[in-house]
Amino acid sequence: MRALRGHYAYWAGGLFLIAVTAVDLSTSRGSSLAALFAVVPALVAVNGTRRAIFVSGAVAMVMGGLLSWWNFHAFDLDFAARVLGILGAIGIGLLVHRERLVRERQLGSVTRVANVVQQALLPAPPARAGPLDVAHSYQSAADEAMIGGDFYKVLCTRWGVRVVIGDVRGHGLGVVRTTGMVIAAFREAAHEEPELNRIAARMDRSLARDGGPEDFATVLLLTISAEGLCRARNHGHPPPLLRSAAGRVREADLHGGPPLGLGLARSLQDVEETTMALAEGAELLLATDGVLEARSAAGEFFPLAERYARAPRERPPADVLAALRHDLADWAPDLHDDSALVLLRYAPRRIRPA
Repeated sequence: MRALRGHYAYWAGGLFLIAVTAVDLSTSRGSSLAALFAVVPALVAVNGTRRAIFVSGAVAMVMGGLLSWWNFHAFDLDFAARVLGILGAIGIGLLVHRERLVRERQLGSVTRVANVVQQALLPAPPARAGPLDVAHSYQSAADEAMIGGDFYKVLCTRWGVRVVIGDVRGHGLGVVRTTGMVIAAFREAAHEEPELNRIAARMDRSLARDGGPEDFATVLLLTISAEGLCRARNHGHPPPLLRSAAGRVREADLHGGPPLGLGLARSLQDVEETTMALAEGAELLLATDGVLEARSAAGEFFPLAERYARAPRERPPADVLAALRHDLADWAPDLHDDSALVLLRYAPRRIRPA
């Protein structure tokens, strides 16, 4: 089926030749439809090669000649006009082919630049960070973008593993600058500030100072120690799902605060930090709204907690996220928002001795 979609112009050209020939032969002789064969090279040029354009033009010319002979128009002025029409169609097809190649090269250049930008702004987290096994999954809503409004970062610091996941207002290329700014603020503060509230304050000031008047971000901040003590601070972001070693899934009960970038510095100070103790084998699943608000054809939201509970526990974190992504794609094939997932599994026994 994929091959059929990829060469639909070839199939369309062939079917068009057959259809015109069948109609022509089924009508009375003397009235030819061979002039319509000039359409064939233009159809093939949509996604065909130069060789395919020439071959389709040659086939159209041969078929046009045979139908002209069948209709008593061989080598007359009408026949010459049909030949010129097909030759002109071949020329137009070659021009279309050249323009398509130019655009494909330009798109390839843009894609390569997007890859570089993605690696700079949203590099893949390490598969192992302190006592944690880490996996991640990201999908941008914009076809032309590999990055958008959702972001995450996992850093090993002297205070433990620092984790952030968030969602900048908007989606696609328009929020890439803001996303990079928020990530940069977190990366700097995570290594310098001992407390999550001070990290949040620095991210808030950076976004309020350098972002637009309507820019803000929902953010979830975590610090996880080698002993499994998790401190969490939530600013308008969906809380994480906690899966125990036995497979029980529940939503973490976090105190909520306002999003960052709204200039509500005093309100940020009032946000309480939540502390959780992670047992060996426990997992935290962090997600953005793009996952939680994905709808099926019937308008139902994606049941992330339910599907997460079914995901295999014995598999590596990357396989767990792959299973969730597969379920999400089946539930909502056409996502209209950026979506991100980060899975943190507490596995302290895998820490290598110094």
